[in-house]
Amino acid sequence: MAVDLDRDAVDRVLRRASEMTAAHPGVPGSTGRMSEQVLLEAADEAGLDLDAVRISLAIERLGPMPPPVRLDRTVGPRRVAVERIMALDVDTLLGRLDDHLQRRHGMRRARSAGDRGEWRKRTDAMATVQRLARTGSVSVHLRKLGGIEARTSVVEPGRTLVRLVADRTPQRAEAVAGATAVGGFGLVATGVIAVITTPVVVAAAPVALGAGYATALMGRSRHAGLVDDLEGLLDDVERGTRPVSLSDDVRRVLRQLRS
Repeated sequence: MAVDLDRDAVDRVLRRASEMTAAHPGVPGSTGRMSEQVLLEAADEAGLDLDAVRISLAIERLGPMPPPVRLDRTVGPRRVAVERIMALDVDTLLGRLDDHLQRRHGMRRARSAGDRGEWRKRTDAMATVQRLARTGSVSVHLRKLGGIEARTSVVEPGRTLVRLVADRTPQRAEAVAGATAVGGFGLVATGVIAVITTPVVVAAAPVALGAGYATALMGRSRHAGLVDDLEGLLDDVERGTRPVSLSDDVRRVLRQLRS
């Protein structure tokens, strides 16, 4: 998510905010840093869109997005992030998200604070049974995550910027393992065939390359699917959709068996 602000206007705002900060008398305990309120007042004087400034400040509070690494080009990023501004307060947003992740997606809350939460994949026997029972009714991309972290930043009262960061390490490991197996088989087969006849080696060698190409395609496809599913999760949170419980899934399966 990015907000475009005119660079010259931003420079004017910063200069004006610095002047306003210098004009204010010091107060006990003050850090001497420019406050967000001063920035907003200076932006108002400069005629900037205050909503855009508030969003920019909220984004700045969240910090940078997860940095890419080399393997991301092949099997997709290890950490996938999506952001959205919702007309919800922080407590309501995180509460709804917690409800969906625990009741619907088989995760447990590992850590929580006033403005953030972290959920990890459950590995107990009951969670495994629940995931099996929900096969076909729950996103396979979310089921294979290692965990999800949510960070929030208040834009203004009743509006919150949320960033979900999904850990898809297990999904990437699965893709890399599959590619290694196929690629390794191709290389072994090539070596065996080389003993028999050289011309066939030329035809057999691309097996390993093909495995890498297929892995790249699968990684990008899974990354795109995960982004869609994370956006869908935020849709449910934003609408206040009630998470479907395990008993609902059991009833659905029974209806299908009777039909």
